[in-house]
Amino acid sequence: MFKPNVQFLKKFWKPILVVLLPLLLSPIPLAIEGKESRGAWLVLVMGSFWGLELMPLAGTALLPVIFYPLLGILSTDEVCRVYLKGTCMMFFGGLFIAIAIEHSNLHKRIAFRLLLSIGLSPRFLMLGFMVPTAILSMWISNTATTAMMIPVLQSVLTEMEADVNTRKMMFLAIAYAANTGGTGTLIGTGPNLVFYGTLNDPCDEQPISFLSWMYFGVPVMLINLVVCWIWLQALFVGLPWKNKEKVDKAKNFRILNLLKSKAEELGKLNEYEITVFIFFVLAVLLWFFRDPDFMSGWRVISDVEIDDATPAIFICVLLLVIPLPSGKPFLPWEVVERKMNWGVVLLIGGGFALAAGMERSGLNAWIGDKLILLENWDRFFLLLIVLVLVSTITQIASNSATASMLLPVLLKISQTLKINPLFLMVPSTLTCSYAFVLPVSTGPNAIVFQAGEMKTIDMVKAGVGLNIIVMFVTVGCIYSFGSLIYDLQTYPSWAETCSTYSSVL
Repeated sequence: MFKPNVQFLKKFWKPILVVLLPLLLSPIPLAIEGKESRGAWLVLVMGSFWGLELMPLAGTALLPVIFYPLLGILSTDEVCRVYLKGTCMMFFGGLFIAIAIEHSNLHKRIAFRLLLSIGLSPRFLMLGFMVPTAILSMWISNTATTAMMIPVLQSVLTEMEADVNTRKMMFLAIAYAANTGGTGTLIGTGPNLVFYGTLNDPCDEQPISFLSWMYFGVPVMLINLVVCWIWLQALFVGLPWKNKEKVDKAKNFRILNLLKSKAEELGKLNEYEITVFIFFVLAVLLWFFRDPDFMSGWRVISDVEIDDATPAIFICVLLLVIPLPSGKPFLPWEVVERKMNWGVVLLIGGGFALAAGMERSGLNAWIGDKLILLENWDRFFLLLIVLVLVSTITQIASNSATASMLLPVLLKISQTLKINPLFLMVPSTLTCSYAFVLPVSTGPNAIVFQAGEMKTIDMVKAGVGLNIIVMFVTVGCIYSFGSLIYDLQTYPSWAETCSTYSSVL
């Protein structure tokens, strides 16, 4: 009797599935005529590859370049243009500026300053780690922020002689703060950029800008950060009014000296850090005032549309051109090449390519027609069902891949049901980043899982409840001040003009 070679399957199950899954899904385009079925086939293949991580995420993101031309949906040139469109260049510029911040060690100085100013008890020390992690994750990679904070936390935990529960609480606090912090700005995390690209390129006069996103994103981030802080306390050490802490002055003194010594290792604030800070502030101001709601922005200087990629690349060029006193470039290109996360840039571009093909093939329109049955559903329950779906998928798949697959569909659903697209798309985008359940869900989760020597069940116990809570918090925010900021009660005229494929031309 034939017995499968278990060791062979363990080694090669991914390549085997890379071949088998497309074949198993092939009856869809073979049995159903039309471009819609061909587009659906590639969506299912890429969704499976992303979810099971059968290939590197960026590798899967390149599949539209191969299959859309072969399937007769988009030409090679049309597909390739999408990978470096304006939103992708804006993301590249944000990563570039983040590299400059990391290269100067400015992020470490900010982190230690905040750590020393919040408190030394375990509860406030946890908050002291969460605040700088969240703030830095708004502007630089949340994975890089987590990697920077973990060695400091480990040193502090040693000085604290922390028990098992306190260690778990502190490690999870950094991961959750990093995941939550990235939602505050458009460049903070991949799903935000996918949302912006899905909405900005095809929709004329849509209201989302760098500043208008922060009107909603930052308050929600702060609220959910406090929720994370309270939830972790309740789960691991008890709430303060139920379990009072004994003050150990000697231990607090040791922790304070440790943090001060770490900060002193950075030396005095130097010209390099000051210059990076000035460039960073300049970039933020250019993003803020490109098209603010309360005045005419600086983009009116030109007759053509100027988007956020232009100021981002402007700052990048300045960083490459301005020399140090030694005559060397301020930010050497070799550093950029070494630290740039090219895979994430390709992943986001691949998501846009997938969305363009879904629109051109008619798949979005087909989905919209089928979902007309949702027309009589209560909007609250519709939003909850969508968020549960998004939250479930993002626990096992890349958050950027989840956003790439679902946001174009949500845009089409909104058009079909005549509801403001932001009502479904904004909370869904935020939920893509609220992946607290599994170590594989996000980079920060994986780092703290390994560094904290935790079991998967530890993260599941903490993450499931937190995911449910932040989901309802997000819903409450979108129904309250979100509705006021974005006028969600009306179906806007700009929603009628949206066509994902128009962004390819």
